[in-house]
Amino acid sequence: MYNVQYLPRKRIPIVIVGLEFAGKSSFVLRLQTGEFGKTLPTTGLDTEMLEIQGTLFQLFDLGGQERFREMFWEEYVKLSQGIVFMIDASDLEKLDVSVEWLWKCLEWNPEAPLMILANKADLTHMELPKLIDKVKLRNLPHQSPTRSFQIFEISVKTGLNIYRALNWFSQKITISMSKKYIKIEGIYLFLRSGMPIASHLFMNQPKSAMDNDIVPGFLNAIDEIARGMMGATEGLDSLIAENYSIVIVKKKTLLCAIIVDNKSDLSLARMVAESVVDHLEKTFPQELNKYQTNGRYLFPKNFLVYYLQQEFQDQVGIST
Repeated sequence: MYNVQYLPRKRIPIVIVGLEFAGKSSFVLRLQTGEFGKTLPTTGLDTEMLEIQGTLFQLFDLGGQERFREMFWEEYVKLSQGIVFMIDASDLEKLDVSVEWLWKCLEWNPEAPLMILANKADLTHMELPKLIDKVKLRNLPHQSPTRSFQIFEISVKTGLNIYRALNWFSQKITISMSKKYIKIEGIYLFLRSGMPIASHLFMNQPKSAMDNDIVPGFLNAIDEIARGMMGATEGLDSLIAENYSIVIVKKKTLLCAIIVDNKSDLSLARMVAESVVDHLEKTFPQELNKYQTNGRYLFPKNFLVYYLQQEFQDQVGIST
């Protein structure tokens, strides 16, 4: 059994996708408890924290019904560091649809390590060589030459091959993450009410370029997020400008927006933004009030810079 932890440190976002009733939520439950249990179909998405071999993963269990596939699979798959795609290997009638959506996910994120789990191996199911052909797995090296991928026959019910598969996946994710890098041009923090509480703009650009490029787009993105800020959705939004990208993460109390250059890895930017918000919300949520003066938050100068340099070191660069 792996340890579920809620720690204010960097997490690696992983998506778990597959059609409804493939066993995704039962898979997450087994990872949490070490036991099999029946679960209800995921409505929308669920998120859990999981530590594997000292690495903290944030698991996004995405609902497999068609409306959820259309609604937000693409957004979360694009910004994940790894893809777990679960197939019900005992339900051959759904296999064609499952394969169709698998290849959509691979197009959305052409680099992330991929683990395909052929679940329900304890039942009558398609043999693995035939399943590999059906999934067109031999075509994958041509579509993504640098992607790590593997397929495992598993049984969430009996536990067959689950931890063998997870250990392989964890190793591949660790290797993949060592190659990720972002260059931060700016970072902003807001309360969910919309009040700005901290900002650092690092980009060394002429004022005309700033006015014509990132700033208008950034303000439009914030305005769009603010309009839906009181809704139920806690997902990630992003905006792509000509020379920069903005990644926005909103949580219970805070919203963080990170501006990166167009060569940066957006999934890592998302992880950084998540880590900043969690650091403030979970490490010292009560202490936020200590920085409030006359209705404004006055944080120590460069506290965000120090945090980023300490937590992410070689993976984060800051424009000067």
